[in-house]
Amino acid sequence: MDANIGNRGRARGVRIRGGGRGGRGRGQGRGRPRTVISDEIRATLVDHVVNHGLTMREAGQRVQPNLSRYTVASIIRTFRNENRTERLPTQGGRERLLSPEQETEIINMVLENNAITLRQIQRKILQNNEMFQNIDRVSLSTLDRVLRRNNLRMKQVYRVPFERNSERVKELRHNYVQRVLELEVAAVEHQFIFTDEVGFNLIKKTKEGKEYHRPACHC
Repeated sequence: MDANIGNRGRARGVRIRGGGRGGRGRGQGRGRPRTVISDEIRATLVDHVVNHGLTMREAGQRVQPNLSRYTVASIIRTFRNENRTERLPTQGGRERLLSPEQETEIINMVLENNAITLRQIQRKILQNNEMFQNIDRVSLSTLDRVLRRNNLRMKQVYRVPFERNSERVKELRHNYVQRVLELEVAAVEHQFIFTDEVGFNLIKKTKEGKEYHRPACHC
């Protein structure tokens, strides 16, 4: 009974999913890296085939052992149809929106005012009808790439009062931290309640290892 079932299955040509003829799986053989052939090798192949009468297989084996006959045939066909052995330049992708002179002008904007933002740069570009007369739209991401390409980084700038870093304020901070440390090691457990804005992280840990967060109150 089992043999008959197996014979019927083979007679109907049942295929195992994922397999194919000769035991090769679906998609096998694809994804091979493309062989890049230099212009010098192309010219040598053309010389062997056209001038010395070698076959395409012989020329491929003599110049580069793993070069297939079909690749040599493609190079010879290109030479006979277009009279060239050089590769065409790689094409594709978008052209650069900004010229080198325009990128230099953007860099000068940042060097003149290191507090400038990307939106301010964008606004200056759209308002400048001389240097950027061909630019009617430019994204913030494009400006960011220009700055990164020229080793510049944009960071948020904010004003800090000089009093914040005075010796008196530093001493007050030191005393505050010492007092907090004393309360944390005290026998009686303390909870910290912040009633004003502070310039540090408000997350504290309790003695049990749990985290709790008390938002600051603006008094």
